[in-house]
Amino acid sequence: MSAVTALWPYEPFTFRALRRTFGAMWLRCDVCRRYAPLRLPALLDVDSRTKTFSCSRCGGQASFCLIEPIKEPGMQDYNLDPIENARHHPDAARNHRALYCPSEPARASATGGELPGRKIDRRR
Repeated sequence: MSAVTALWPYEPFTFRALRRTFGAMWLRCDVCRRYAPLRLPALLDVDSRTKTFSCSRCGGQASFCLIEPIKEPGMQDYNLDPIENARHHPDAARNHRALYCPSEPARASATGGELPGRKIDRRR
């Protein structure tokens, strides 16, 4: 007799599926050597591959971890820094806006493909 199993109820690669699979997750900043538990109530159904994280203290890139950093060899000096209602660091927010929300959209060139300062031969 074979056992019947139910289908996996979560969308693949979402934070909800990762939490169900791996349990507690962490964010780690290698610049200021801090880590915090990952709390994502608003992002549970978001694809984890599309999100990046930054440190709310120094603005550096934060790494997504499945194992608590102090349990890893060589990372015992990391400090737990659980911040309630963490806000984006101003530098990280400015960098994000510069990359993903440009103030002036790219415009199409009206030169017809010619290089600037080059004369167009009208005989062709």
